[in-house]
Amino acid sequence: MKLNKIFAIALAALTMTACSDDDDNFNTADVTVSMLQTEMAVAEDFSTGVYYNIPVVLSGETNGPVTVTVEVEGIGTSPAVENENYVITSKTIVIPAGETKGAIEFHPSSNDDINDDREFTVTIVSAKGAKISGNTTTLVRLIDEDHLLPEALSKLVGTWQSTTTRGSYTCTISAYPEDDPNHFKKVKLSGIAGLSYLGDVIIDFQLNASTGLVELSISMPQVLATNVTFTGLGDADVVLLPMDSEGLFLAGTASATSNEEVTQFIFDTGCAGGLFTPGNHTGGGFLGSVNFQAPSFSLTKVQ
Repeated sequence: MKLNKIFAIALAALTMTACSDDDDNFNTADVTVSMLQTEMAVAEDFSTGVYYNIPVVLSGETNGPVTVTVEVEGIGTSPAVENENYVITSKTIVIPAGETKGAIEFHPSSNDDINDDREFTVTIVSAKGAKISGNTTTLVRLIDEDHLLPEALSKLVGTWQSTTTRGSYTCTISAYPEDDPNHFKKVKLSGIAGLSYLGDVIIDFQLNASTGLVELSISMPQVLATNVTFTGLGDADVVLLPMDSEGLFLAGTASATSNEEVTQFIFDTGCAGGLFTPGNHTGGGFLGSVNFQAPSFSLTKVQ
């Protein structure tokens, strides 16, 4: 998808170049172009499919398209290097007639090193169909969240109170060992629903470097126990499924963002332990029962 996108943009730019001799194709109204923000901050680690936009704005009404070209430059004692620390999709954008905003799109490049925050500037250097005026530069800070992760993880590890619409339970969040590839990426929640025979719930976690908040995400389904004997039902596998006030679902994600102290998470959807025929976790294997349900739930740190 990324290659297709770059090719499409390159083709559009080529088309514009081919017809650029005809000034009538561009805006002739009196408008100015500038950068909307003087600075912005994002995490330096790249999440697949996540791109950031640096807004470019026009003042006035246009009667044709405007093209804007920018240059980038690393600054500071540890400057961000293009194509090493970040990737720009295109340095020339076209703002169509009648539109007032465009964006320079980029994404950071992942790394697991602990380093100083890196910075680069994006500056408007030319425009076709508009005058350059006002703020012409946006400073972008790539925040290294790696040195903040140990503190965030330490706040997660410990005892939590799980409050649901069907009861309250004490549970524990633990970390993966330092030599495990899931360290700083996932945590384990044990004691869900207060049922000792259920295994750990695996939770993805990340630190939002620009807000300082921790984000948790539970991908479902997850198998919590196999071949558990239930009275009147026989053996069944317990599978964690998403649940809300409208019912139970075979797949989905429950997400939550911490408060500033990282002592509370309120998830945007609930969960339940669906019972399935052993080894068959499809819709056809669902036995029509659950051994626990929590249409909504939250976690509050105890210690």
